[in-house]
Parts: sequence; structure tokens; C-alpha cells
Amino acid sequence: MKKFLWLLAAVACCSAVAAGQSGHFLGKVVVEWLDDDPFISRMRLLEDFGFEDALGRTWVADKGSVIDGRSLPLVFRDWFGLPFEGPYRKTALIYDHYCQTMSEPWRGVHRMFYFASIAEGADESEAKLMYMALYAGGLRWEMKGSSCYRGCHASAAALTWKPEIQELDLKPTAAWIRQSAPDLDAIDAHLDAIIAKPGPHVFVQRR
Repeated sequence: MKKFLWLLAAVACCSAVAAGQSGHFLGKVVVEWLDDDPFISRMRLLEDFGFEDALGRTWVADKGSVIDGRSLPLVFRDWFGLPFEGPYRKTALIYDHYCQTMSEPWRGVHRMFYFASIAEGADESEAKLMYMALYAGGLRWEMKGSSCYRGCHASAAALTWKPEIQELDLKPTAAWIRQSAPDLDAIDAHLDAIIAKPGPHVFVQRR
């Protein structure tokens, strides 16, 4: 019995350390629900809310931001449920804000989701599965000032796209993640090899 209790304590300690190494949230989620659309649940932040990652970088959803959760792709909702209802709701709020503002590169925003979800209580395996769903089906965008904008899209208000995954079965990838515990770079490479990534051009952009 003592050995079992010691094991539980060790697991809890490791989980706490992992969460601390992933970062921590800043502030408290204070919102008001908006009734301007009967079909979409929307809310406005009444206070700034953020996440500071383990490297000290701060990700902030500003006071006044309107959040609706639609940035989470269908594949994510099918696997993990509706936004703002699960144990990742704080993370989803910040992710939704950055998918709307597109003020940071999409790859960094996806990585932020991974670390924030661990800080919110997800274990590493679950966080990687959520990351997989976002990387496979989530929104991607070009940053203002990139060569793509300068070269042929200078007049575009925004350049966004999502990978084509309608016919892609992600279950084998999920099983691989559970069994092999790959790092995020390996997950990126694996998904890059099996999904199409249509970009803001008529041809398929591989990166």
C-alpha cells in the first residue's frame, strides 16, 4: 500500500513539474456572452487574459476581443468536443484570438496551444493528439510583409488556408503518437508527408 501511494505521489509530482515547465496562465477569464447571432455562441473578453510559456514569451487575448471558437477545425471538435466546454477552454480562447488577429506565425500559435493545454491540465499524449488535430485541419496564414505578400498578393487583406483532410484517416497517426511519443517536429514531418496543403495560390504549396 505504501508503495502504491508513493507511486501516485510521484506521478502527481511529475505532472505538476511538466505543467510548470510548459508555462502558466496570466489573469482570469472574465467574459460577457453576446446575443447578436442566434446561431453562433460569441463572447467578449472583459479583461486581458494570457499565457506565458516556459521561455517567457507572453500570449495575450486583449480585453474587448470577441471570441467564438470557430477557429478550432471540425476534426478537433469531432475528437475532443466543442470549444470552451472541455478542459482546454482557456487554451482555446487564446488560440481563437490569435487565429483571428493572425499577428503571430501560425506554427507558433499551434505550438502555443500544445504547451498551454499541458499547463491547463492535459497530459502530454492528449496534448499531442490535440496538436495533431490542429496541425492537420487548423487555419494557416501568411504574415504581412512576407515574400508571398510582396511578390503577388500585396493588395490582399489576408492570406489564409486550411489543409485538405476530408478523406484522410488520422487514426493511424493518433495510434503512432500514443505508442511512440514523438516530439512535435516529428509530428509535423509525419503530417506534412500525408496531407495536402493548399495555399493562397492555385497550386499546392508544400511548405
